[in-house]
Amino acid sequence: MILFAAAIMMAFGASAQMSLVKDLAKKAGTGNPQAYAEVLQAIEPAFTNPESAGDVLTWYTAGKAAFGLFDEMYKVKLLGQAVDDNMMNECLNAAYQFYMTALPLDSVPEVDKNGNPKLNKDGSKKIKTKYSKEIISTLTSHMGDIANAGNIYLQNSDWENAADAFGNYADIASSEFAIANGVAAPDSTLSQVRFYQAYSQYQAKQFDEAYKNFTASRKLGYTDNNIAEFQTSSLANMIQGMIDKNEYEKASSFIDNALKDDPNNGVLYDIKGFTVELMKDVESALPFYRKAVEVDPNYADSQYNVGRCLYLMAQKIIDENPNATNKELVPKLKPIYDEAIPYLRKAMELNPDDTKPNSVLDDILWKFEVMGVK
Repeated sequence: MILFAAAIMMAFGASAQMSLVKDLAKKAGTGNPQAYAEVLQAIEPAFTNPESAGDVLTWYTAGKAAFGLFDEMYKVKLLGQAVDDNMMNECLNAAYQFYMTALPLDSVPEVDKNGNPKLNKDGSKKIKTKYSKEIISTLTSHMGDIANAGNIYLQNSDWENAADAFGNYADIASSEFAIANGVAAPDSTLSQVRFYQAYSQYQAKQFDEAYKNFTASRKLGYTDNNIAEFQTSSLANMIQGMIDKNEYEKASSFIDNALKDDPNNGVLYDIKGFTVELMKDVESALPFYRKAVEVDPNYADSQYNVGRCLYLMAQKIIDENPNATNKELVPKLKPIYDEAIPYLRKAMELNPDDTKPNSVLDDILWKFEVMGVK
């Protein structure tokens, strides 16, 4: 009896929520700004109720109210009156989310005059949409507003909201429905918007998303604003996060995939070398550092890493031969040190502020002096 009563209460709650949604849908259709605000306040419980959360009317009603409120505030702003820009853009972002949630739910079975479902030739039910045309029209007509919101957030260093707004614009502007309606943005525009989305995510330290969107922007043809450096820096921060969690294999695989898309990026080979060094040893890492220098001779870190690895390989020989004399060590060490020195000097030339290459070089020259090497 208790379980039966609970089931009845749940059914009643769901029914009550849908009844509320239907009433709010009527209110949202009045075009009254105060009504829009009231709808947005009252409809929130329907977002989590199992029945109403799965009904397109819930999200359509919320989106209609949020877009309506934005439009009313925008009209006031055009008249030169003061409005709360943050609230206005919050309404716009919420409206986008509501309508994008509504779209995949907008599928209504067609019925005949007796209420029976109509069937396709293959026996499946015929499906029609009820709100999609209006939803798509509203989304595409507000594309410029969404992009402008992104610019405002960007100027205010509100990175997360900026990233959301730019992403929302790009998602609409590249969607199938935008293409079908002839309002899709060209690649030149999308590439720029994806860059600013990624830049905002980078500033918010959302490095995985930033890397994904910097990559998307470059594939669309964007080359400005040091995008390659931002993309690589995002990846480096991602890899560091994996390394901090001891996820070395995952980090290595991710770099390998990145190199497939960007095989001439010396920084990526340097990061690969660093990861391999942590997983194995300097000898295994050295080929990747060498490749980094080959691809980008002007990257100081790679020059230093080649010299450092050679230095450490020489040091290993010293450690493994504690009783060897200088005379015995010189033939083994001198060729390695001779190879390391030009890399260390090049690293110092490229980045004079970095003291590490100089410290390693000084130690090599001191060892030469001790061993009597001229």
